[in-house]
Amino acid sequence: MEIRYKIESMEESGFSYSPDFNYDGIDMNAVTYQFAHNLVPDAEKCELSLSMTAEITPGNSNEILAKESIYAVFRIEPFDKVIQIKEGGFRTTEPLLIDTFVNIVIGALRGMLVKNLKGTPLAKSVMPLIPMDVIRQNTAGLSDK
Repeated sequence: MEIRYKIESMEESGFSYSPDFNYDGIDMNAVTYQFAHNLVPDAEKCELSLSMTAEITPGNSNEILAKESIYAVFRIEPFDKVIQIKEGGFRTTEPLLIDTFVNIVIGALRGMLVKNLKGTPLAKSVMPLIPMDVIRQNTAGLSDK
């Protein structure tokens, strides 16, 4: 089966930074990144939307030092052969395609963080690589076939 897909849109949907935090006492190697993502299929438009957020915390508290969000929409054809909408979620016959979409958004998220944190104390903190199996384990209702 030939699958065609494209990015319909991608945008930064939010950014915040806490300039009033005392960064002098923070170990940049100890900051943590928390991630959340949401996949929403739209069979009528043959699209899958993906929103992803990363939050940076100091590691010793839940205070959010910075937060970045990306929203992307991907068109998939033939949609009904790739995505089956089920009660409480959806299933896919092409999990590697979903991985590709997630990796695209992670790359955008990483790039926006670098751009937006330039010149701040968090500029030297690099978003870690995220293994796809960790993302798959945390994607409710998504599995192959």
